[in-house]
Amino acid sequence: MNPYHKVSPWPDTKFFTSFADYNEEEDSKMKTMVAFLGRSNSGKSSLLNAISNQKSLAKVSKTPGKTKLINVFKTDREFYMIDLPGFGYSKASHKEHKDMMKLIDTFLNVSKNLKILCILCDSQRPFPDEEMQMVEVCFTKKIIPVVVRTKADKLNQSDLVQSRRNMEKAMNEIGSPFPVYYVSTTSGKGMLELKTFLLEKLNIQM
Repeated sequence: MNPYHKVSPWPDTKFFTSFADYNEEEDSKMKTMVAFLGRSNSGKSSLLNAISNQKSLAKVSKTPGKTKLINVFKTDREFYMIDLPGFGYSKASHKEHKDMMKLIDTFLNVSKNLKILCILCDSQRPFPDEEMQMVEVCFTKKIIPVVVRTKADKLNQSDLVQSRRNMEKAMNEIGSPFPVYYVSTTSGKGMLELKTFLLEKLNIQM
């Protein structure tokens, strides 16, 4: 058994609803939220499944860019997991990309109960400017930004050291530190630490 692969507790989670648009009426229906944002190939669906200890809570598609709605999952501890549309897929039209970014922006501007925004990025890639901007948006709106570098099992030690240096550089550019987790849904590396952090910030005891 892989030493990193430990199933850690998480509240029972089920699909709740989807939104093609988002407004204050919809927002008022939900209490505390933690949202997940990332490019279409960042492994967002796999991460949601790994966090919730389920195989198919979020559908994992072989074709990136399938998530075009805001998908909402409700836990039995009265907080919600928000799966925001994946963006940046090369086969998406300019209009589709623009519409998805508009939906994401609307959600971030309207939401009154978003406590944490997990910003996913493939750890094999540099940390892009759009993701940097999302971190800055979080600080502006008093939301806790959590950068999740996915697919960490594909990095060798040298790559990991370089990636951590790049994240430190990003923090210096923004002017504030923020939590960064290197995770792998394949090996389980980093998942326990990430889930523990999220539950602590949500004031949930398991």
